[in-house]
Amino acid sequence: MKICMFSRIMPVHSAGGMQDHVQTLSAGLVKRGHQVTVITTARADDVEFEIIEGVHVHFLSGTVAGRYSRAFWEKSVRKFEELHARVPFDVVHSQSIAACGVFARQLPRKYGLPLVTSLHGTHLDVLTTSWHTDFLSARPQGIVRFGAVAVKMFFDYLTRDVWFIRGSDILIATSDADVWKYTTLYRVPVKRIRKVYNGIDTQLFSPSPISSLQSLRAGLNIDPDAKIILALARLQKDKGVQNAIAVMPRVLAQMRAVLIIVGDGDYRATLEKLARDLGVAEHVRFVGTQPLAECARYFNLCDVFVNPTLRTDGYDLTIAEAMACAKPVIVSDVGANSTLIDRATMRDGILIPRGDNDALAREIVRVLNDPTLARAMGERAREKIVARFSIEAMVSGMEKVYEEVCFGKKQIQ
Repeated sequence: MKICMFSRIMPVHSAGGMQDHVQTLSAGLVKRGHQVTVITTARADDVEFEIIEGVHVHFLSGTVAGRYSRAFWEKSVRKFEELHARVPFDVVHSQSIAACGVFARQLPRKYGLPLVTSLHGTHLDVLTTSWHTDFLSARPQGIVRFGAVAVKMFFDYLTRDVWFIRGSDILIATSDADVWKYTTLYRVPVKRIRKVYNGIDTQLFSPSPISSLQSLRAGLNIDPDAKIILALARLQKDKGVQNAIAVMPRVLAQMRAVLIIVGDGDYRATLEKLARDLGVAEHVRFVGTQPLAECARYFNLCDVFVNPTLRTDGYDLTIAEAMACAKPVIVSDVGANSTLIDRATMRDGILIPRGDNDALAREIVRVLNDPTLARAMGERAREKIVARFSIEAMVSGMEKVYEEVCFGKKQIQ
């Protein structure tokens, strides 16, 4: 099968869950014998074409890297028609609204191609996140920012996004919560929604012997008896890493511990200042963005993984990666995180209310003080991820969707 994938961003542009998902899915499909072409935005080094893990990736020069723009819509149309004329595609897959340009020109209909769309968040998610990070700050600039976000979201919803989403043949829900959002916000019939969970590499992200991690621990100058808390995210306010730093004084009052922060972003200086102001800077390690293989080592090094995000969105792949490494996880009960963690029992992970630092501190201390609980939770977590959230499960699920839309489109309509 020949698949044309549209995405505004790829791992070569920056680190992040959406870009990793697109590359992982595309490479997984190639391994199954499919031909995958990705049309995306420009690269900083002006390279216009590269084959990455068997995936043909076209970078559109003259567009803004990682961003939607009029130039991207126009150039993506020309590139699609050029490629389709050479070797016709069987299906168009849009990551978020990246295929909006070809849809506006009605090219899927012109060429008889089904359009599959995977959303990475909704307008409601963006507004909810802005409410918690901007409006509730009670600062004038935050309130103004929330108002600007609300106006833009409403405008994009009415003028572009809703008609594109409704016009897709199939919408991919990557979590249990997405189905309700799609039917409510976009009035998409349930019969046109398919659930395919985002998958991770459960071989790369798997338990490693602690002996293989001693050099990493020593390089970070962490005492042998200190507990390790890990946060891995883009360093932006809505990712909530500041909450992990904020609870460190309470954790340190109970035990020796170090917080490792993997990731980078424009909020890093603020986070570093917060650690200094709270007097915990010597117990916090900022190690910057790391490649996936190195991230796996950090997951295995830690005693507990925390994701106190404020962002309403699909579940962060970092949560699944930590769980696959058999680590206990403590994460905000927002967005789709309950797809990964059983809210009713919390035997495979712990959900806490968004922004509740009392709960975050309490659960960190509880898990670190109970090795038996931590071990059992981690083992159940890995079993769950391997069974339902692996790359193999994701690719198989997407293959079934492609086969359905290519060979049974009439039944969907």
